[in-house]
Amino acid sequence: MKDLIDKENLKGKKLTKISAYFKRVGEKETMNGTYHFEDGTSEEGCSYNNNYLSGTINFSNDEDHIPIDEFIEGLKDENWASQVSRSIDNFEGEGSSIDYDEDEFESFEEGDSEGCDYDASIDPTTISFYFGTKEIQFNLNKDNLYEFKGAKYTKDDIIKLVKNFKK
Repeated sequence: MKDLIDKENLKGKKLTKISAYFKRVGEKETMNGTYHFEDGTSEEGCSYNNNYLSGTINFSNDEDHIPIDEFIEGLKDENWASQVSRSIDNFEGEGSSIDYDEDEFESFEEGDSEGCDYDASIDPTTISFYFGTKEIQFNLNKDNLYEFKGAKYTKDDIIKLVKNFKK
């Protein structure tokens, strides 16, 4: 870590923001509604909208972002679902399928959504550290290590770097 700090002239700099980019987060939205059948009957049930999203979670200790400590916890636990739900405006993606409770129905009248569940037990594809206007970007490689300018870093290395700048 000392080499990185020295090479990038970061000694004494303030870490102002961390951005974690996720390439593929699963989203499942449950939607209550009414099934209408050809014989004129109807039945209450649900549909399940399955999507894949990509986007960024921003961490900073100012009040507009999620605290940096939550970045550390997410990287340790690999469960980013709560941070994704709080940053959902920064995510986008295409719907992949809709599953229904019923097989043979004429129409489905959507009701209220029960909200979304996120499958975000993954590592960020890219982690960017910001020191004012200076950005350092770590990219996840196929060996599940983060690379910056040819050097490889574990998740523990990234956490140590963050903690070094919190002092």
